[in-house]
Amino acid sequence: MDSNKALELGAKIQEIQTLMIAYVTDGRTPEQPRHYKQLYDEVYIDLEESRYANPNPHKSLEVFWAFCKLQEMNTYASRRAYVQEIYSDILLELKRIQRHVASSKNWKKANDALGDNLSPIRAQWLKAKNFIYASSPDFENSIKESINSIESCLMVLLEAPNGTLGKIIKNAGLDADIERLISKAYGFASNKDFVRHGGTGSSGIGKEEAEFFLEFSATAIVYITSKLKK
Repeated sequence: MDSNKALELGAKIQEIQTLMIAYVTDGRTPEQPRHYKQLYDEVYIDLEESRYANPNPHKSLEVFWAFCKLQEMNTYASRRAYVQEIYSDILLELKRIQRHVASSKNWKKANDALGDNLSPIRAQWLKAKNFIYASSPDFENSIKESINSIESCLMVLLEAPNGTLGKIIKNAGLDADIERLISKAYGFASNKDFVRHGGTGSSGIGKEEAEFFLEFSATAIVYITSKLKK
């Protein structure tokens, strides 16, 4: 995706957000549902073509309004906050593209591998990336999301939705040395309370470690999908 495409897509997403907020606050009009559906479909296709997961599950404004009621979002503020959050990761990524910030070469390969039932993992990895490069970085949570993306990939491909990486990787038929390497990375994250379980102490984890795990997760996903999709 080039910077012009990123700018155009970001504008469409912001227009969707405006429609969502208006519909569930005090700005509802009769033509909004039709306009939303048109934009939603365009954005969905644009994201899919650019290998990004669509973070918005609400295919219509009526469905979104029903969701707000089901989740007991009783205030305008809570609904606005939800709409802002749902697209926050992809909008941040689009801003980076507009500024010509280079992406990981490894992740391009991983992104290409994450199609069909694996596409939600694209959003997980993007969250890991954004935790590193946000204005207030969170390196611990970046590592957590990176390792979780490998775990999620195995869970889907091995049809083990309730499994954990430490258990199900043994059923993947990977090279023994690579399996141990991935398991050790998972063990590193699992043994750090501040990474996996929200510890409160100072972790000593920095950008270098977070970027290492971000790249490692991409490499692991490329390998795992090539082995298990045969």
